[in-house]
Amino acid sequence: MDFLRAAAHTLGVNLNDNQQTQFEHYGALIEVRSKQFNLTGLKTWEKIREELFIRSLRILSPAGGNVPTPEWFAGKRVIDIGTGAGIPGIVLKIALPELHITLVDSNQKRAKFVSEVVNALELDNTKVINRRAEELAQQIDHREQYDMVLARAVARLNELAELTIPFANIGGTVILPKSRGSEQEVKEAAAAAEILGAAPAITLQVNKPGNSPPDDMVYWMKISETPDKFPRRNGIPHQSPIKSPEDKSA
Repeated sequence: MDFLRAAAHTLGVNLNDNQQTQFEHYGALIEVRSKQFNLTGLKTWEKIREELFIRSLRILSPAGGNVPTPEWFAGKRVIDIGTGAGIPGIVLKIALPELHITLVDSNQKRAKFVSEVVNALELDNTKVINRRAEELAQQIDHREQYDMVLARAVARLNELAELTIPFANIGGTVILPKSRGSEQEVKEAAAAAEILGAAPAITLQVNKPGNSPPDDMVYWMKISETPDKFPRRNGIPHQSPIKSPEDKSA
């Protein structure tokens, strides 16, 4: 069995021949377009498969405990903030075709590449938006409209909180893959998450499938509406992340 298929199988996802072909086509597009669109430093199919595809599939693993739960995603409305090369959003869409997914990136070149992939792979119920999260989250069609919010960004959690939680509906979940050792970031982001309407974070370590280093999966469940003022203007969440409850009225 192909390594990618085997990895997906451990999560309860059985890739058919068409899905396997879609992953191979996607990987080839990343290899060919990477330098043009500044997508990734990974240069081989093996690295792309391991670090981008299989590592993204880990998102399907730990929800509610270390039990494979692709069913948890079934039919959900999902948004991927800062999708870059389409990671993890396109990976999850290929694995779970029934998803309704929106892929957001503020970089025009990367958004163009993601649109190319969506068209090439003929992914339905998939929307690509070239816009900043701060602006998009203030639009009625997107604010508090998603069951799941994903972000695989390198930003710190107290910044990501403001860029992701406003998109989640009440009862929705924000899922943020982070490198191991995220405990301090989670503490730093606690006030921001509370202000933005999320319950305290749950963090689970995930080390399978694949051979990459373990990841932390940080979960925020949305339990109340995000105050109207959030997210703040473009760039402010990065320049001045929410740090304490007093920031609510700032």
